[in-house]
Amino acid sequence: MARIKMTRIDYRMVHGQIVAKWIKFRPVDRLILADDPLVDDPFMGDIYRMAVPQKKVDIVKLNDIQNAIDKKDDTVMLIFKDVASAYKVFKDGLKIDELNVGAVQNGPKRRSVIQGVSLSEEEYTQLEEIKSNGVNVFLQPIPENDPTSLASIEKKFR
Repeated sequence: MARIKMTRIDYRMVHGQIVAKWIKFRPVDRLILADDPLVDDPFMGDIYRMAVPQKKVDIVKLNDIQNAIDKKDDTVMLIFKDVASAYKVFKDGLKIDELNVGAVQNGPKRRSVIQGVSLSEEEYTQLEEIKSNGVNVFLQPIPENDPTSLASIEKKFR
């Protein structure tokens, strides 16, 4: 069974910060990209795999993450496209120690909480619930930045 070294929310999934910074900061053997629509998009899947040729990249549906984790004895970085996906998998029983919120797009009914991360009230509430169940939830777009706690952005939602 794999050991999850990092769980991250990043709408871009795999990009330069993942390849050039996070994988060096938290070395892993494999990336697991958990996103239902991506499983059915072989073109984008190939692009993500080509972006990290030195690592194995598995693309799985949300309900198949545990199987992907169980299939190998290695270390992984688990990446979700959005808060809703991470929340669903958490509610379905996936055990994680921490959740890095790295990049969430701005849009309607969202508040910019730190550079690169905009959350809706619902997403903030979901992250709070995950945190209240013992998961270390923090915002940190790049490893050089200090992690930002949920408590420090609470005033934006209360």
